[in-house]
Amino acid sequence: MELIAYYRVSTARQGESGLGLEAQRVKVQQLAADRRAVIVAEFVEVESGRKADRPQLAAALAQARQRGAVVAVAKLDRIARDAELVLRLNREAAANGMGGFLFCDLPDVDATTSAGRLILSVMASVAEFEGRRISERTREALAAAKARGVKLGGLRPGTIRENAAAAAKATAAAEALRPLLVPMVAAGYSLRRMSEALAAAGTVTAKGSPLSASTVRLQLQRLGLN
Repeated sequence: MELIAYYRVSTARQGESGLGLEAQRVKVQQLAADRRAVIVAEFVEVESGRKADRPQLAAALAQARQRGAVVAVAKLDRIARDAELVLRLNREAAANGMGGFLFCDLPDVDATTSAGRLILSVMASVAEFEGRRISERTREALAAAKARGVKLGGLRPGTIRENAAAAAKATAAAEALRPLLVPMVAAGYSLRRMSEALAAAGTVTAKGSPLSASTVRLQLQRLGLN
């Protein structure tokens, strides 16, 4: 099997730094190894998931049609945060002779079947919902910052949105730990003991590492538990 790898990052800064890009590449390479497939080309897009105009995606699809290859993507939302666009691309793939799509986060979904298309439709709708929630949280964070008297004029709008989105994401990650941290705080656990307990529970950072004591302290501060 031949794979055409398609990667997407949302900002130029991510594209230049490789932030997020390398993780996508690792996932696609692992998929290729699991399927005993060969990655014959890679395309990198720097664009928002809501925009349908994707030159690199178009190039990836053209080469996939030419070779009868499969387009491999690390995550469904790397194709788009738009359910209608995802399904349209899948229908076009079936009609134009390419091998279809493989998503590393949905390895068992066969989008060439009616059941697979249904699952893909649901997951694409979830990705679209998550994208809209990120925008909503960004606007809420900006409004809250403005209400606190924070001056936003010194930063470019794109930077402000990125910072607000990062803050919202960090807060959401901390909130996910609240049910674990609250009883440990009540029991008087030390930071080190909390770190060990979280590691034993399988809680890790985005990079797959156990949470250090300093990271636990930061999460406690975000949650107002310190």
